[in-house]
Amino acid sequence: MLSKLWTPLASGSKPELRKVLIIASLLATVPVLIMGAVAYFTASGRFIEEIREANRQTMLQIQQRIDEKLITLEKIALQNAVNPTLSRFVSLSNPEEDFETLGLTMTLLNSIQVLIEDIDAVYLYRPDQHLVVSPNQGLVGEEVLPEYVREAVSLNPTKVWLDHKLESELVRDGFHQVTFVRRINTSGQTPAGYLIVNLNDTAFFRVFSNMKLGSRELVIVTPSGNVFADGSSSLLQNPLAQYPFFQELMNSDEREMLMTEQVDGSPMSINYLKSNYNGWKYVTMIPYSDLTQHLQKIKQTTFLICLLLVLISVTATGVLSKRWYRALQSLMDLIKNKGGLAEAPHSQNEFAVIRHYFDSLHENNEILREQIQESMPLLRANFIQNLLTEPFHSSMIERAEYYNIPVQHAYYTVLCIELDNTRGHTEQDSNLFHYAVINISKEMISHHAEGLVIRMHNGHIAILINHDAEEPSLADLKTKSFLVAEEIRSVAESLLHITVTIGIGRSYEGLAQVRTSYGEALEALKYQLVEGSGRVLFVGQIKAETSSFAYPYDLEQQLLTCLKLANMDKISTLLDDFAQALRAEIVSHEHVRQSFIQLIAASLRALYEIDPNSTRVHDYNLYERLNELNTSDKIVGWLKAEVYPPMVGHINTRTASRNHSTIQKALDYMHEHYDTDLSMPQLASMISIPVSQFSHLFKVEVGMFFSEYLIALRMEKARELLETTDFKISDIAEKLRYNNSQNFIRVFKKMNGMTPGEYRTRHSKEKPEQKAAQGANK
Repeated sequence: MLSKLWTPLASGSKPELRKVLIIASLLATVPVLIMGAVAYFTASGRFIEEIREANRQTMLQIQQRIDEKLITLEKIALQNAVNPTLSRFVSLSNPEEDFETLGLTMTLLNSIQVLIEDIDAVYLYRPDQHLVVSPNQGLVGEEVLPEYVREAVSLNPTKVWLDHKLESELVRDGFHQVTFVRRINTSGQTPAGYLIVNLNDTAFFRVFSNMKLGSRELVIVTPSGNVFADGSSSLLQNPLAQYPFFQELMNSDEREMLMTEQVDGSPMSINYLKSNYNGWKYVTMIPYSDLTQHLQKIKQTTFLICLLLVLISVTATGVLSKRWYRALQSLMDLIKNKGGLAEAPHSQNEFAVIRHYFDSLHENNEILREQIQESMPLLRANFIQNLLTEPFHSSMIERAEYYNIPVQHAYYTVLCIELDNTRGHTEQDSNLFHYAVINISKEMISHHAEGLVIRMHNGHIAILINHDAEEPSLADLKTKSFLVAEEIRSVAESLLHITVTIGIGRSYEGLAQVRTSYGEALEALKYQLVEGSGRVLFVGQIKAETSSFAYPYDLEQQLLTCLKLANMDKISTLLDDFAQALRAEIVSHEHVRQSFIQLIAASLRALYEIDPNSTRVHDYNLYERLNELNTSDKIVGWLKAEVYPPMVGHINTRTASRNHSTIQKALDYMHEHYDTDLSMPQLASMISIPVSQFSHLFKVEVGMFFSEYLIALRMEKARELLETTDFKISDIAEKLRYNNSQNFIRVFKKMNGMTPGEYRTRHSKEKPEQKAAQGANK
């Protein structure tokens, strides 16, 4: 065919026409180059805008995650600042003499130190006494606090964030310490105290490094002018203060900025964002060349396309020249022998070969399109996960339409489902249960509204409902969401014989608020710790946290006493009372979990006081296991089964090992004659050792002083008498060798948090209820 085309053009009868065609073909390359340049600059401009938006979203996530860490610390500090133990200690006129309150305060501070991640230290500061309580050092002078902290406290703030540079040559800009100060108010005329929590700045850069952002470097500038810099990065060769752009950012009041600056001879992309929470300024820097790697690929691709088009034009010119005919023939031979086209018939001409080549490309595109359709469910599920968990941006609307997300109506509500009591099931059984609940949810939703159901990475099942009401009210939407959730819960329980807990977020208009509704659904789900599992929980019905929180110290003290006496039966009863007191007093799941953490911390401390040389009695981290349990009933069951039995067993083993010791003889005598006048000289004389040696040996062996043990023993007997007899209070006081009933009442209330009469009244009411519950169970 080329030969036929070549014949009239190659003849010498029309040389002018041939020259015109050659020139026209060469000139055709000019618009090709122009179009290529326009396409490159258009694509690069859009790509740069996408890069800027992506960097902005990245900065926003960094700022939000660090702010969430600070807000969490502030919430925990607020919850503990209203704790009666701290208020009681701050109100003491002579804190050094009240060892009991001091011990409770140190236990509470220790639980705070365990609860907060990345904490350096926690203190309770009494400026009026110039004293500081530390869980590690005990009661010490105020010199342990830096001068800048004491100066800030002198201004009597309600709360304040402080940041201070710690001089060091280890990293470029040294270490920084972030401190939160929260005032503890007291009743009466007693001056306020302060709860002080220290964090190290490495906690914030760990958030940054966990996001795996490559060669970026993060800098945080606080309102006080301190600069936090990640010591593991080194994009900038000189101190930050020497760069003009950095001075400009420090002095700026803008909410966010984006700039490109020459830094140390290289272009650098710089993003700046200011936090609304605390005014911190977040600055990230990344070499411009790292951002434009893909842009260079676009440039190269555009260049290759333009080169290809130019070659086509030159080839067209070559067709008009006999010199290029053989080169074109060789190119056709190469295409014929190219992989995937060998099956093309050799009898076809050159243009048929090219057509066959493009047909193969079309076939490959169809195969690729089919593969995309097969992967669509997975791609759709990943997009929904991002929609529920990541910050919203405008491109998500277009992507939602592409993935066929319901957008017919304006309002959305998110439900979260958690399967209860799947612990212990095999992975296969658990997946089958989830699959069944997902199918049930889809069926129930189809009766009421548009929606979709997916299983999230965290194991929850998320339901996105797009309400179809024409003029919906928020009350109607809440009712409809409740109806759907209750149907799912009821059907799952009747068909699958399992219980599910469902959290419901509020209804919001538009896809941009779906993430908020999902967060509220998760928050509602957490309240099964208070309400119990197998329920439907709506975030709007959860009561707001109260400003005061009465931790059941009386029950804690009784439980610790029973632990020291190794009375497991009584411990089990007190654990039930402890959980019931939490349900009656508070509604915050954070308070419930923190209360159990404090109880465990106090119990471990009591065990250490009994036996400082004891080995570890638990094989795993109790606090991590506690955080895995989502209801108070599960926590109490775990405490009864796995936490306290090893403690009691260790104490019993320790007791058994001293059966033949002189101290055991004294203990046996005390248990038999608790209702007689007992004294340390009497018992020391009985076992024939000096009083001073007896006192020391008793504390080492029992873990308690003689007077503490005697009071604890008699208070346990007092509770038994109050529960099982009708003796008068005065008779019980006399039986337990108190010289008058008022002294007995005072000691009993201090140990149990209530008077003997109140204790008897409470337990007399509980007995009929327990009998009724037992009859109902039968």
